[in-house]
Amino acid sequence: MMPRCFFHLRPGSRIVARNGVGHDCPDDAAARELARLGTGLFVLDPFLPVLFKHYCFEVLTADGETVSPSGAG
Repeated sequence: MMPRCFFHLRPGSRIVARNGVGHDCPDDAAARELARLGTGLFVLDPFLPVLFKHYCFEVLTADGETVSPSGAG
């Protein structure tokens, strides 16, 4: 069974969008790549790049362990 990861959108320390469903990822590297691709979708939007530069995805396992650290950029 693949671990389930949750992708929360943050501008700094507060969560503005909490992923309550999660996604099955084969490993931590796949979870980080999915977060990176999600960030890319926001950056490609013509209206969001300026706003999104202060946001990031924080990736957590179902146990609450951090896969990808939060932090703007």
